Amino acid sequence: MHKKWVSVFIPDSFLSETTDFKIKTSKIGVIGRALAVFNVNQVIVYKELSNNSDTVIERNRRDSDFMVEILDFMNTPQYLRKRAFPIKSELKHVGILPPLRTPHHPTEIAEVGDYRQGFTVKRTKKGTFVDIGMEDLAFCKEQLSVNKIFSFKVIKLAKEVIVTPDEPDDVYWGYKTLSTHKSLKNSLKLVNPDLVIETTRYADTINSIFNELESKIKATENIAILFGGPYSSLDENLESSHWDSVKVNIVPSQGTETVRTEEAVISTLAIFNILVNFD
Repeated sequence: MHKKWVSVFIPDSFLSETTDFKIKTSKIGVIGRALAVFNVNQVIVYKELSNNSDTVIERNRRDSDFMVEILDFMNTPQYLRKRAFPIKSELKHVGILPPLRTPHHPTEIAEVGDYRQGFTVKRTKKGTFVDIGMEDLAFCKEQLSVNKIFSFKVIKLAKEVIVTPDEPDDVYWGYKTLSTHKSLKNSLKLVNPDLVIETTRYADTINSIFNELESKIKATENIAILFGGPYSSLDENLESSHWDSVKVNIVPSQGTETVRTEEAVISTLAIFNILVNFD
């Protein structure tokens, strides 16, 4: 797994072309799989400013929160989903979502030394009881907030399962999500990247600036990759003294009139997988 921190920015207008929750769920599923396949650390849903009518703003705000909820659902191990996500009508199509099959979604019984994500169920004066997907609750000697998901390491398996808060640093451990309800530039400030990659068909093609881009990526640790929505490209002025920025056309000579956001995400991350992982 690469050691650079990669954040992907998606506009809240991503789902605006449909009102069907099944289609919305399916489109988000494509994004979730792409994030996991290419080891993305964080996905941020930002507020697109191209249409400022109250109706559109409110619709996009709801879609933004829905996107994050579905992405969180996908990122949560199957054995914790019933605890973490109450039944609601908006989630009725989650059965069509593809599994991530990442290291933090184990399919085997836990052993000593394994890392697992767990849902904190009950806290006592001595510690916290945690569901890590085993028949009995595990026990953590630290007092943690309840009804939250944390990462743990299994340190004992005997009459009781003992875990301690911990997370592996040598394998991909899923992505974080954030819906900012802020403009793209203000959302970037929350992440404070070193390098900002703006994807647009109106920029230099990837093959023409490949060496320059490779050099910039090698020299940075915190990378933000930005995508526009279905009705507009990236139209904010994102220049800043706090980060370097590059505009790039990842799909030169495209055969279709438009490239959908989910298609752009997959195409872009496939290229950046090479640039980030093979120094």
